[in-house]
Amino acid sequence: MSYQRSAFSVQLRKLRLKLDARPASPAGRRWQLEARLGFSLIEILVAATLIGLLSTIGFTGFQAVTRSGRDALRKSDLEQIRSALEIYKSENGAYPANSSTCQSDELTSDYINPYPDDPKPPFSYCYVRGASALSYDLCAHLENGSTTDQFCGAVDSCTSNCNYVVTNP
Repeated sequence: MSYQRSAFSVQLRKLRLKLDARPASPAGRRWQLEARLGFSLIEILVAATLIGLLSTIGFTGFQAVTRSGRDALRKSDLEQIRSALEIYKSENGAYPANSSTCQSDELTSDYINPYPDDPKPPFSYCYVRGASALSYDLCAHLENGSTTDQFCGAVDSCTSNCNYVVTNP
């Protein structure tokens, strides 16, 4: 082991002597400076570009996952509202009337507590009772759904402004 280390030291000294014996031309000095400095500008730019590209790919993937998660939460919330509406109908014989807030004021904490809100404002869930008291529409705006409708939650026009609708007969 000590023999290998000493042989390596001898070779390193010879290499240093050769480098020191080089002519002191401007090109030689530049080569010596480059050998002592860190990374070149091109290497740094390539590394920064790769980091930027990978972070962009990761960020867009993260956004897609969060949008899908919010859409799943919206569907789950509409299912909770639907269950509360069915309980209300079984007790009262009809679905609750519409209100100006696009949700029924008659669905008190006895039926659903608390009334769910859309996870991303300005959108909201919309309830519209049908022409007969035995039908309704529940609407939401899904982020991964159709982009044609932008104003989900408008009173009395729920089916035309939402891209996800739960309808009861």
